[in-house]
Amino acid sequence: MTSGTLIPWALFFLYVIAIAGLTSWNRRKASSIQSFAVGTRTVPPFFVGLSLAANMTSVATFVINPGLVYAYGWAGVVGYGMAAPAGIFLGLVVMSKRFRRIGDSYTVITVPQWVGQRYGDRRLTVFFALISLLQVTFLVLIVTALALVLQSVLQVPLLAALIFVVLFTFGYILLGGASVHVWSNTVQALTMIVVAVLLIASGASLFGGGLAGFFERLAAVGPHYASITNPDSLLFRDLFEVIAANFVIGVAIIMQPHIISKALYLRSERDVNVYLATAMVVGTLFTAVLVTGLYARLTLPGVLLPDRVIPTYIVEAFTPGLRAVIMLGVLAAGFSTLEGVALALSSIFAADFYGTWARRAGVSEEEVRTRLLKVGRLFLVALAPVTLALAWWQAVRPSLSVAIFTQNGVYALFAATFAPVAFGIFSRRLTAPWALSAALTALAVHFGMYYGKITPYHTNPAVPATFALLASLTVATTGTLLARRRGEPAGSIG
Repeated sequence: MTSGTLIPWALFFLYVIAIAGLTSWNRRKASSIQSFAVGTRTVPPFFVGLSLAANMTSVATFVINPGLVYAYGWAGVVGYGMAAPAGIFLGLVVMSKRFRRIGDSYTVITVPQWVGQRYGDRRLTVFFALISLLQVTFLVLIVTALALVLQSVLQVPLLAALIFVVLFTFGYILLGGASVHVWSNTVQALTMIVVAVLLIASGASLFGGGLAGFFERLAAVGPHYASITNPDSLLFRDLFEVIAANFVIGVAIIMQPHIISKALYLRSERDVNVYLATAMVVGTLFTAVLVTGLYARLTLPGVLLPDRVIPTYIVEAFTPGLRAVIMLGVLAAGFSTLEGVALALSSIFAADFYGTWARRAGVSEEEVRTRLLKVGRLFLVALAPVTLALAWWQAVRPSLSVAIFTQNGVYALFAATFAPVAFGIFSRRLTAPWALSAALTALAVHFGMYYGKITPYHTNPAVPATFALLASLTVATTGTLLARRRGEPAGSIG
């Protein structure tokens, strides 16, 4: 341990102790799968909103996406920092209240369970639980990014950093469940606010000539670096990729289990307004951190791999004391979402995979409920080494960035989920077979375009996912129109 790492190590230990304390305090509250998955619904909506903001942005916004902005310029800020958040906020406003209302009417705790109950078919619950495992790719991104930051700031081996991130996060979620998740997210979100301000302010000297002078500096980096589009990039080649695709993906992003399910943490519809306002204001601040990718390009020597940019910038641009605070915020950004995704996946596996199988096998309802919490925790134990192995692979051999690996997985998931959930909220006529067909269409289009290398756009997972989502919506619309033409009775939507 050197003088430059002493303060970061001290704050790191304090952070670990604080989260361990929260886990111990909340451990007894996770006494059933219901409280483990969505908590006790006693957390005020402001804090649930902070939890949502932390989950929406995560280490992807604080570490990985700024690296892509570093590589491709202003177009990345427009796409990831403007178009995508606009879609996210629209989706949250439109979907949250009705999703929570229908979830309450069916007493559900996961998104697959919500879909199965809404369409009256347990097979849909199992199907959506199965494709929810694509969220593992998001776990890999977060673990990889956090390990790279710990490696740079604390000067520890990469493998040791990876092991710590997995064991620490999976451990306290294993013990505390959703109650510790929301409260730890609150601590993490407050830390992230401080760090976001520090990161955004760190490039103040680059604006000596005003905004125009800053863009002149960007333009000097290379052709298109200061433009809304960058034809030389793999992700932001034209307005369709920069604005349209990212906006559509933003709307669909809310269908990730750890995001849309936050509405189920709330006690009433009155709470939703506070929850949304908090998430949107704080989320906007977090998204502005993307500009640090531009700062890094203008100040760091040489050309770095995207995933290494922010870890390097933190070490080079800040004193040891501020470096420690920045590290803490980045850890908070990562852990907040890592625990949310892990919690959602464990709840889905227990309630939807095991619960559905056990009931069909004739296990009594009382016995099923008794076993669910244990099954969810065992799933976390099994998921940890899988996540660790994939994260090591991506840290050592990334394809441009771990972001591409992750986007290919999670974009497919919410492209497949969007139409069944949206029509489940706003339509009474879509049937289970058509909902399944819409989801399968999305998966076929997304993976078909990406792995089939269809069109030059296939390199950007947002584009196959956009076409997949539109195709899925077309299938769902067709099913609804045919049902109306046949005069089939409308079902209840809560």
